[in-house]
Amino acid sequence: MSLTLRLSDHAYAAHHYLGIEIGAALDIMIATDLLGQGAFDDPAGWFDLAPGPQQSVLAPIEAARYAFAGQVRSRFVWEERDLTLAYLLLETPTPITLLASTFEDLPPSIEEGDWVYGVANLNLVWADSLDIPLGQPFQAIVEEIQRLYLHPGPGFGLIQPLSSLPPEPFGQDEVWLHLRRK
Repeated sequence: MSLTLRLSDHAYAAHHYLGIEIGAALDIMIATDLLGQGAFDDPAGWFDLAPGPQQSVLAPIEAARYAFAGQVRSRFVWEERDLTLAYLLLETPTPITLLASTFEDLPPSIEEGDWVYGVANLNLVWADSLDIPLGQPFQAIVEEIQRLYLHPGPGFGLIQPLSSLPPEPFGQDEVWLHLRRK
């Protein structure tokens, strides 16, 4: 299965800016941005509880944006005074971790075994990352690298294919890795 994931500068820094090149094998997990339940107009995406068993889906929409449907395999709730987050490990064709919140005092009312669906941007997280407490690691091969240049100057706003990422921060630029699950 091929995937396109966003590589944030934060995730690249967690990898110590070790260069990434086409053909490299990476140990990764997949996580969504923080999504609100039923927040259908949110540009980050949304999720909702499905009325019953569904077909497991992970379908590309554009770049790293996917439609998903899957069963909750496990759940971890993190509570802080102002925000409660639920990390939901979804059984989709390639497992993803859904970062969810109702943005209220209570965690989303979704339990293990429930089915959820939605739309989200998918991000690369390293398999050994402490950023998310729940995930399904797997190995993937880098097939293509694309970088959207967003710093002022020549090339601003252009997406360029690369054979490798240099071992340095890319700041405001956006990077997508096209991967094949090993």
